[in-house]
Amino acid sequence: MFISLQNNQTIILRKLDLQDTELLIAYWHGLSDETKKRFAPHVFDNQTIISLHKDVNYQGYIAQEAHTSAIIGYAIIKIGYLEHDKSRLEAYYLSLSNTTDCTFAPSVADAWHGSGLGTVLFNFVMNEAKDKGIKRVILWGGVQKSNMRAIRFYQKNGFRILGQFLYQGENYDMIKEI
Repeated sequence: MFISLQNNQTIILRKLDLQDTELLIAYWHGLSDETKKRFAPHVFDNQTIISLHKDVNYQGYIAQEAHTSAIIGYAIIKIGYLEHDKSRLEAYYLSLSNTTDCTFAPSVADAWHGSGLGTVLFNFVMNEAKDKGIKRVILWGGVQKSNMRAIRFYQKNGFRILGQFLYQGENYDMIKEI
């Protein structure tokens, strides 16, 4: 899918393909340390990317510059919830589902922050999730309490804070009904 952003840049949104592994690794290496610190659902190496994206419960999505094919945004969903988060999420009185919940983690290249790319990628992924029968989206690992930009982004896109937890600092669990 081709989209024009508010900066008149044309981007491509699509599902990640295994042939994108090297481009995805290059994307990761181009991120600032601060951005890398905020995204931690998985490492970016050939083995991890291939194993995750061969699993039917995971789907990656990318945003690419149309004129260079460089990846400028990445998101991953896992159908269901993360087993190690189960007890924490159930403490919020959630009835979790491995069929209608999904866990979501996005990232956007530093140079593209504030361009509208995050919202466009998010909406693309949410439409795909709806098509898979997803009714609720849980942030993968929550969001760091210090990351006010991300918190505002998620709230603007309909997420609500469930509560706080400690893991390498203070974090919020957030959820969205779709």
